[in-house]
Amino acid sequence: MADEIVGHKTFIDGRGRFSHEPLYQSEADALLKKVAEEEARRAALMPDEQAAIDMFFDAWLRLKDFGWREASYCPKNGRTFQAIEAGSTGIHLCHYEGEWPTGTYWTHSIGDLWPSRPTLFRELTTTDSPACSPAGSHTAPASPGSDGP
Repeated sequence: MADEIVGHKTFIDGRGRFSHEPLYQSEADALLKKVAEEEARRAALMPDEQAAIDMFFDAWLRLKDFGWREASYCPKNGRTFQAIEAGSTGIHLCHYEGEWPTGTYWTHSIGDLWPSRPTLFRELTTTDSPACSPAGSHTAPASPGSDGP
């Protein structure tokens, strides 16, 4: 029996152009197996809600050791900074627009802007790359129909 096409994979070339390739059943099965393994790993690491809260606090505290601060202290003059948002494994370029506290955080992505709610920010330095990457071991490919960060 042939490996059936069950969907498509979305790729981005870094310049805002997307392409799609078939997603085969064997690939989908491997992805779902990896998802189940990651869920089991997290369940073992954080068996209850309090354990997850404790780990969240530890991660927040450790990121502060690396110079991250609460997003409410970010520059309010339109200057770009690095941002981390809950639910993302990336470090993103961001800026704040408008009067505090009624303005909007904007994440920069492939020549576009997306409304954002960063948790932590850090000033850019002269050694920082102009484009932050969605680094992290849990970075997933874009979902079908997805075109955002």
